[in-house]
Amino acid sequence: MTLFKTFSRSLFLATLGIIAVMPAMAGTDTTPANGLQSEYITENLHTYFRSGAGSQYRIKGSLVAGEPVTVLDNQGKYTLVRDSRNREGWVLTSELSTEPSSKMENPKLKAKIVELSNKLNSLDEAWQQRVQEMQRRTQQAEQQSSVLLQENTNLKRQMDEVNSKNRNLETMLDANKQAIAIQWFIYGGSVLGVGLLLGLLIPILVPRRRRRPSGWA
Repeated sequence: MTLFKTFSRSLFLATLGIIAVMPAMAGTDTTPANGLQSEYITENLHTYFRSGAGSQYRIKGSLVAGEPVTVLDNQGKYTLVRDSRNREGWVLTSELSTEPSSKMENPKLKAKIVELSNKLNSLDEAWQQRVQEMQRRTQQAEQQSSVLLQENTNLKRQMDEVNSKNRNLETMLDANKQAIAIQWFIYGGSVLGVGLLLGLLIPILVPRRRRRPSGWA
């Protein structure tokens, strides 16, 4: 933000400098639509204009410094001009200038400065709004990232719990398998033992039949 403000001030000062030197670097187009040349009274307090091209002619009036006039004719050191009130008279050519007076230019410069200041303020406000929007989006992204990290942590913890339960179940399953195998081994051994025991006791408990002598009596 500080860099942008510094750049804005520099641009503003550079613009003012260009505006200030433009009248001196380039001539002003002073030709009106009627083809007559427009010039300005110099920075003197006032200038007299006469009824003829010479100091011997009577003074018809005076012109205010910086007042624009229309050039009608030129004779020697004098120029015939017409002022804004349609008065015509001769003035010294040396008292005319092709560039506007500072009295006329200063209000224009002030208006231009105000315009540029308003534009810079608008740019500054737009930039501040953009920065605020970027900051808001950054904070939102950070919050979303934090939420995702927390969810990832929770999922990892749940996965660890599931893996632990699976290991416990596998251990219990192995133990159950071993218990069943032992039970079947014991059952099979018991059946075998009972069979052997019966095999030994039956001949003893059941007497053998005596054989009758064969042949004829």
